Amino acid sequence: MARSTLFRRAHLVGYPQDCEYTVLVRDGVVSAIQEEGGSEEGADEELDLAGASFVAPSLADHHTHFASWSLSQQRVDLYTATSAAEVLERMRAWLPGARERQPNPHLFIVGQRMRVGEWPDLADMNRLALDRLEDVRPLAIFFAGFHSLCANSKALVKLGIEPEGHDGVLEEADCFRAWTIINEVPEDVKDAAVADTARKTAAQGITEILDLEMDFNIAAWQRRVRDKGINQLRVRCGMYWIHLGPALAAGYRTGDVLPDTDGLVTVGPSKWITDGSLGSRTACCHDPYPGESGGKGHFEYEPEALLDGMQTATRGGMTLAVHAIGDRANELVLQAFAKLDPSALPGSTIEHAQLLALSDLPLFARLDLVASIQPTHMADDRELAEQFWPGRTGRAFPFKALVDAGATLKLGSDAPVAPVDPWDAMAVAISRSGRGQGHLPPWHPEQAISPLQAWTACTSSGKARLEVGDRADLIVIAKDPLTVSAEELRNMDVRGTMLDGRWTHFAL
Repeated sequence: MARSTLFRRAHLVGYPQDCEYTVLVRDGVVSAIQEEGGSEEGADEELDLAGASFVAPSLADHHTHFASWSLSQQRVDLYTATSAAEVLERMRAWLPGARERQPNPHLFIVGQRMRVGEWPDLADMNRLALDRLEDVRPLAIFFAGFHSLCANSKALVKLGIEPEGHDGVLEEADCFRAWTIINEVPEDVKDAAVADTARKTAAQGITEILDLEMDFNIAAWQRRVRDKGINQLRVRCGMYWIHLGPALAAGYRTGDVLPDTDGLVTVGPSKWITDGSLGSRTACCHDPYPGESGGKGHFEYEPEALLDGMQTATRGGMTLAVHAIGDRANELVLQAFAKLDPSALPGSTIEHAQLLALSDLPLFARLDLVASIQPTHMADDRELAEQFWPGRTGRAFPFKALVDAGATLKLGSDAPVAPVDPWDAMAVAISRSGRGQGHLPPWHPEQAISPLQAWTACTSSGKARLEVGDRADLIVIAKDPLTVSAEELRNMDVRGTMLDGRWTHFAL
């Protein structure tokens, strides 16, 4: 492997575009940047970009469930279905091939991302309907958001639930428990899927992920790096509330580098899920959901119990990543952060922050919290927000309002809820419109952020440009992301991805 690479005649994102530059990477560090034509050192590898490519910091996805995302590539996606009848028909057509591809009768057959809006036949999505499709193998179909699912009788039995009299729908904690069991596939199968997805992720310009898989991820990622050679990504391993005690007992602290991972895998935050999702109408809100008989969603904890758990994690040296979607959930979570003593560690986040009271916006900066957002959810859920949060959409997915209030933003996907695609995330953030939504007006365009703000929220360094002394996690791309349109961002040509000075993707 080349320990040094010299880029010649490169444009640099964030630098004057009327100049070309020479960039030297040596021993995993950006060791020199100078205008083309100056004195230069030799290198093991030289690449002449001929003024036709841009070199920039690499990207990160700040919220994934990576094994689930990897396995989801083999599952049927039902996002575009508009009725229970359509879902059932598409599943009926897909099942023969699914049985053939995965002949093990004990493993789940899985559909995903049913996006329920005004389905007239929603009640037809139930256990008995799925039994008519599949009565031999366990079958489960996740609703969009992955906070609820529908299961057939065989699946309920495998999940330890008596099917008789059950409608097959599982929500929130029951759904999350099912998610973990559904993903219990042989290690070799899961690791092969992860390896393939890691390569594809590197080809998007990503060198770092936060993995919030509902598992104690440390052993899995040590195995993947040490035994399987999966080394295309830096991975921060988040851990859920159920893992907090064992993690602290083992001495883990956020930022610790895990052994046997070549420095690639570190301990991430302590993850807490406090409410549900918009699509499931379980996000905890101040106002009731239309047609829900006064239902305002679900909050998982008594406030004091949440505070105690967050306090334990903080005192144990863990940053916090707290899921809050509805405005009432965000209010309660911000109140808990305000009561922490000592305060939350730097880098702690509120995940999603989809619906916020205007009075809560300044608290992100005051409490030094990151708003970890997933812009593609805005594009996917704009119609649901209009339906379920009427009169409040001006403060839904309030990206610019957060920035204006001094909050730091980080962008992610929440894959498999939405695909890993940082270029699409940036495009949505600056345009307030999703892929294929050109026929629709931008949704609350007053909440769009600038290309620079979106870019720095996506880079692995949190900076707009490369600087001498930076870790050599970088990308070579065809265009300047600070000057192109949203559609050009979505179609960005990533020509090379470098992690620690070595190529994880090369198409130059």
